[in-house]
Amino acid sequence: MGEPHVISALKAKRARIAGEIRQAQDLIAARTKELTTLDAVILMFSPDCDPEMIAPIRPARHGLFFRYRELSRLCVDILRRAKGPMTLDAIVDQVMEAKGLPPDRRLRRHVGDVARAGLLRMARKGLVRRILDQPDQWWEMVR
Repeated sequence: MGEPHVISALKAKRARIAGEIRQAQDLIAARTKELTTLDAVILMFSPDCDPEMIAPIRPARHGLFFRYRELSRLCVDILRRAKGPMTLDAIVDQVMEAKGLPPDRRLRRHVGDVARAGLLRMARKGLVRRILDQPDQWWEMVR
């Protein structure tokens, strides 16, 4: 038989996950009820409309520190003002300074992760270019 502390920890983990699932199911049930009500109202005003044909929109997540696309715009502005390629760390330093964010290590890592994701999206669109990836990421504007 397994160790009692291991079994206890596994049971606690299972209980936590089961609680999260139940909470998610309750949320789904509430949203489904709201959706059904909205569909009924749409059909009252437009009987020929098929609510199932309305495409869903993926909900957007917004951070606590930046407005929509603000971080990407800051990164582009910093790269435009730069005289050459910049490291991701240097970009993050300037972004945090521009926003007046405290020099917290966890916050800096978060801003760096979000900035990197934004720069990668812009690179796919051809706005910026990654010069080096190892040991540091270097970025520049595509001119």
